[in-house]
Amino acid sequence: MSTVLQFNAARSQVQCSPGKVALTAFALDWFEAMAVAWRPTTQDAVMVILRAHLLPAFEGRQVDEFGRCDVLQFRTALARSCGPSGMARSPRRINRILDVLGQLLAERERQIGIPNPCRDLRRLPQRRSVVRPFSLPELRRLVNAAPDHLRDYVLVRGLTGLRSGEANGLIWDQVDLEAGTLTISAARVRGCQVLPKNEYSERQLLLTPSVADAMARQWRRTGEAGGFVFRTRRGRPIDTCNFARRDWPRMLARAGLADRSPEHLRHTAASLMLAAGEAAPYVAAVLGHADCRMLLSTYARLVPDAFGQKRDGAAFEAAVRHIQETA
Repeated sequence: MSTVLQFNAARSQVQCSPGKVALTAFALDWFEAMAVAWRPTTQDAVMVILRAHLLPAFEGRQVDEFGRCDVLQFRTALARSCGPSGMARSPRRINRILDVLGQLLAERERQIGIPNPCRDLRRLPQRRSVVRPFSLPELRRLVNAAPDHLRDYVLVRGLTGLRSGEANGLIWDQVDLEAGTLTISAARVRGCQVLPKNEYSERQLLLTPSVADAMARQWRRTGEAGGFVFRTRRGRPIDTCNFARRDWPRMLARAGLADRSPEHLRHTAASLMLAAGEAAPYVAAVLGHADCRMLLSTYARLVPDAFGQKRDGAAFEAAVRHIQETA
């Protein structure tokens, strides 16, 4: 069901008492006002949380009736009950639901003046996301295992760190093979061309020789003004979900590589660039990050393994000795 249909269905079930504002009605008004600034995927995700969790919790309450005690009881219920799969919800999922609740109640505070009961609410402890980038030999195996029409798609993503939507929405008008540049100014999400993730995602990349060679080969496959750079065998732009569910698992199996999502191609590019000695600000700019903080906290611990380097301090000691000997 589309987000619009979900919204209309939820709105039709809301009943307001005369002269009173139901909290469910306020929540839907908030969603409608905020959704215009969200990407389609964010709209879908928030609507799922509203319908599955928040609207049922708000049922029968007026706009001023959900306080700190209610928030704590709501969090406890999420942690002690099972999700649709019959499994306990992960701390990450519970925290995401509470984030949406906090945003909604923060808007209630701004509009009505009722203090936000989610302020200073402790998040559930959660494990750091598992990041498993491919080594350079593994990336080569993966490229060789890909179908002909996807080989350079995988290689370019593994060397530049383009997000799925950025790569899938790339058109030839954004590529200048003579100047050796690639401009990210759009992304493809749910079959539509939209703006990139944020202001830092709009960027221009200088094509390294390996990436330039891959783009030149791709031009011979799909090159035409205004056309999509990467396409399916039928000439359609690549769909993020179809690629992840069908093509990607087959490629991993053929290459003999452990299962992981296509987004690990982005992790691969980041870790390979850092391991090769590229400056962190450069890598952050290539990836479209606002700064280096997330880059270093995520990838610094993975860098030594990217090219089979050791973690015993020998490289640092060699550098120190070299400085001492030449002083």
